[in-house]
Amino acid sequence: MSATARTTGLLDGLRVIDLSLWQPGQVATQLLADLGADVLKAEPPGGDRMRPQIDRFVNWNGHKRSEVFHLKQPDDRARLLALVAQAEVVVEGFRPGVADRLGIGFEALRAANPAIVVCSITGFGQAGPLANVAGHDYNYQAYAGAFTFHGEHPPAHAGMLAGDMGSGLAAAFAILAAVLCARRTGEGEHIDVAITDLLAAWVVPAGPIDEDGGTTAPSDRLPGMGCYRTRDGKWVELGVYSEDNLWDQMCHGLGLGRYAGLTMVQRGEQATALRAALTQTIRSHDRDDLVALMLPLGVPVAPVLSREEMLAHPNSWERGVLLRDAEGRRRAGHPIRYAMHPVLPPGNPPALDAHHGEGFTVLGEGGGRSLL
Repeated sequence: MSATARTTGLLDGLRVIDLSLWQPGQVATQLLADLGADVLKAEPPGGDRMRPQIDRFVNWNGHKRSEVFHLKQPDDRARLLALVAQAEVVVEGFRPGVADRLGIGFEALRAANPAIVVCSITGFGQAGPLANVAGHDYNYQAYAGAFTFHGEHPPAHAGMLAGDMGSGLAAAFAILAAVLCARRTGEGEHIDVAITDLLAAWVVPAGPIDEDGGTTAPSDRLPGMGCYRTRDGKWVELGVYSEDNLWDQMCHGLGLGRYAGLTMVQRGEQATALRAALTQTIRSHDRDDLVALMLPLGVPVAPVLSREEMLAHPNSWERGVLLRDAEGRRRAGHPIRYAMHPVLPPGNPPALDAHHGEGFTVLGEGGGRSLL
């Protein structure tokens, strides 16, 4: 923390009701809670579906509070709507139409609070031909054209839940934009985040279509891009795209100076021969030795780390991507750094219904909190 950093969070005073039962909504509200938002988990009897998945639940529900609502019961529904009148944001992940049937759809919430911002996160959106189709992250990746095709091998999805995590981040962005508008105009908003839409929007500009029907990655066209195997059976990813100077540096560093001076167009024309030369040369180095050789030259090269290697890498810890909580457990840190208003350290998730009837907190003098 800098000497002039403030101790209050960027979002102190923002009141959020989290009705989500799966990771996308919980990621969105965790990002807000990290910055000081007061997030109340409005859970069904028995708790949300992520509670049995301890590692994921702990990482995406810190600094939140919990209250149980049986939304099919009029008294509990009225209790929730009373809290909506005091809140600015509601996040939900029900299938389209479910919130309306429960009496907590956008119109019902807006009747309780005309300035309320409601964010609905689903796989395919609130309307459209797939709106009521069930799915999880890899299904959305499949519809979005986000799988990688490699000849006769089965198509491969991303090695992480790109849709769940990306939609949570996109939802947090959209929520804050809508809150700014609501505070200015008094008019609320219904945000429709479709995970498939988000992934498809990332895929659209990725490049031309290859003969397998998938998107051709730059590594398939340029020899300075893509994965190469090293002597110890590991892999490196090269990242020389249009930068002729970096291509030259890499060639000289690898003892392939005869290929220096080629332009991007020439590299593309000679890709097969150049890739063969790089494959042979890189195969004569161990992975970490090759990275150590290239980095001082400014060449974009990265070791392809396993999850275990990433968890042990010093950059992950020094940047705060990974840290220890008060109990010594390894936790995922907030992914963005702030110079003047640091995020909260990892917090524990709430016990189910631990904050029944407490309502929201308010900020007192000096940023202190008290219950309404």
